[in-house]
Amino acid sequence: MERAEDTGISILVVGGGIAGLSFAIEAHRKGHNVQIVERRLRGETAGELIVITSPALQTPKKWPGFIERARQEAVSPMITFKKFDGSVIGSFPMGLSEDPSLPIYRSKLHNVLFEYAEQLGIPIEFSASVSEFFETDDHGGVVLSDGRRLEADVVVAADGVGSKSWALVVGSNDPPISSGFVLYRVTFPVAPALENPVIAAELGGYKDRTLLHAGPGAHIVTSKTPEEVCWLLTRAEEGSVAEEDWAKATSIDMALQAVEGWEPFVTELIKATPNHSVLDWKLMWRDPQPRWTSPGGRVVQIGDAAHPFLPTSASGGTMAMEDGYTLAACLAIAGKQDVPLATKVHNHLR
Repeated sequence: MERAEDTGISILVVGGGIAGLSFAIEAHRKGHNVQIVERRLRGETAGELIVITSPALQTPKKWPGFIERARQEAVSPMITFKKFDGSVIGSFPMGLSEDPSLPIYRSKLHNVLFEYAEQLGIPIEFSASVSEFFETDDHGGVVLSDGRRLEADVVVAADGVGSKSWALVVGSNDPPISSGFVLYRVTFPVAPALENPVIAAELGGYKDRTLLHAGPGAHIVTSKTPEEVCWLLTRAEEGSVAEEDWAKATSIDMALQAVEGWEPFVTELIKATPNHSVLDWKLMWRDPQPRWTSPGGRVVQIGDAAHPFLPTSASGGTMAMEDGYTLAACLAIAGKQDVPLATKVHNHLR
């Protein structure tokens, strides 16, 4: 990678997800000095199909080899829409044919980003949990759960909706509001599922395939790769509580109830889920807030830490990556002497 002249700006990124890694790579290219702290263990990642749309893929074209590597892990940018009874509505490209979107399992995109950042020599510390964000006139900083204090010219909070940065940036973290919908999601090896002739008839003849079935009060997205298959079922849920939990498991029974009477492929795929267990993700609203920077401009939020999206928008990953590119550019333009101005201009532009 051709790197710009060193700007002298030190940056601490809290969170090594899509937002944090995308920002770190582009910030490195712009000449900034970046380090990442991540609360998870090394290699711990998960997630089903997401779509990164074309606007977020322009900057990575300047990262040698990255787009090619990501495309190798992606599925074909084509989706087939069906009614719940199996009748075909049509097949449609994701994005423009000359500049397609990137439909990819979140876990795979995360791994590609992580490996690329590691190859660039960007320092990443795992199992490092942040308990507090702070700022001075000259620096932003964090206190880790083990008591260590880390400082940099700017701290980038890329640690998701539960970010402790809210206390400094906004003054509070308002509780989420139930959307009235729940998403059941799971990924598992595809080979055993293809032993079922109903599933094989729909997926067996394809290297990869993405489907969306829409029905009353629910829709399900299915995506197959050569090794895996995932399904994500969004359904209305009466009396849903405002509960944020990304690891709660439940039986497939409620999913089957939501697709009763749908075409057999859908019900058979759900029944093929190992251990009949899926993640039960209550979908929450969070009111948008206009301020993503701390009062002194030394701490700035990006990605879900700033503006979480519902997964049905298919926008969260794209917005997170674009946040990173914009912030890296603003810091490069402003320079070390005007870091607070850079973060506030970034906030205004985004």
